Amino acid sequence: MPAKTKGPEKDCFVIGDATWDVLAARRAGMLAVGLLSGGYGEDELYRAGAFRVYRDAGELLGSIGHLGLSL
Repeated sequence: MPAKTKGPEKDCFVIGDATWDVLAARRAGMLAVGLLSGGYGEDELYRAGAFRVYRDAGELLGSIGHLGLSL
């Protein structure tokens, strides 16, 4: 089930591990972030429109500030 948002789509982001996740996020007007856990390569995720691509969730968490977020 998709997460519910409280703000406009342009202020949201989607984390996905497939090109389809990235394409869906872009179609919805959201920022797409890729993870290399779904069998798609870094280049494929970037070509689909990912803003950033991370090796795994740990790297994403360690780089969360690059997305303008804080924990």
